[in-house]
Amino acid sequence: MNAVRRVSSRGRLMMAVDLGGTKILAGLISVDGRLVRELRRPVDAWNRSALLTQLVSVVREIQDHVPARGRLEGVGVAVPGAVRPDGTVWAPNLKEWRRVALADHLTKYTGLRAVVENDRLTSLLGEQWCGAARGVGSAVFITIGTGLGAGFMLDRHSFTGTHGVAGSIGWWVLGKDRTSARSAEIGMLEAAVAGPAILRRMRRAGISGSSARELVTAARRGDWRARAILKDVGELVGLAVANLVSLFDPEIVVLGGGVAQAGRFLLDPIRTAVRSHAQPLARSVRICRSALGTRASLFGAAALVNPDLKV
Repeated sequence: MNAVRRVSSRGRLMMAVDLGGTKILAGLISVDGRLVRELRRPVDAWNRSALLTQLVSVVREIQDHVPARGRLEGVGVAVPGAVRPDGTVWAPNLKEWRRVALADHLTKYTGLRAVVENDRLTSLLGEQWCGAARGVGSAVFITIGTGLGAGFMLDRHSFTGTHGVAGSIGWWVLGKDRTSARSAEIGMLEAAVAGPAILRRMRRAGISGSSARELVTAARRGDWRARAILKDVGELVGLAVANLVSLFDPEIVVLGGGVAQAGRFLLDPIRTAVRSHAQPLARSVRICRSALGTRASLFGAAALVNPDLKV
């Protein structure tokens, strides 16, 4: 994994911001894929105005660390939602984020050229630039975090759809018996396997913790309850992956998000589902976890700024 390090003061740099449901990750990244500076901040407030103010503050803080003779080419921002063709952001897991002109707002208050994209696609771009999907032309990245989604690269062309919502696999239908008020808001599959659902399962099973990290730790220590939760999540995600593999025939599927750190406890049931249900010729697809971990989307957001990068 790329480490935080110093680069020449004359280096070309891209700023990247990864906006999550609970945190903001930001950094400076060089054109040769080195992480120069990084900071993490918890989301201070959930309403749109306060969060926009915090984002501007984070960008300015990172700007203060640009070397005097360094050249900052702009800022790329990954968001947990759809980016419409007009550039506005719709993020169901962020309060009041239904049509937010984020790029224009950042440019107005920071003076930087800003590019915004959904975090599903930026995570895939990061893995293609510096991670597990390097050199691959057709790939899928699936992130399991506060939400659930997928990014696609098909024959080296990204695909986001007419309304910018392609890859919203959290909305996939599992069956009428799983319908609920929450699934109507965020999608049926997401309501069953994303972060909040995992935490509810942990509480019901008597496993303490406030994130998937504690679940992964328990599974590694041999806790059968934790392993059962991961197996069930893996089976449901595996059906989605099998459908994606049959639909797009990618060379690789990369899993990201905190729960992906569970390794074989999550990946084995996903691979089993693909071997059992995907189109037979496509079952040889490689399925692995992210090489960049929590930084995948950050590196992809940086890549948005410089279209000349070999991604």
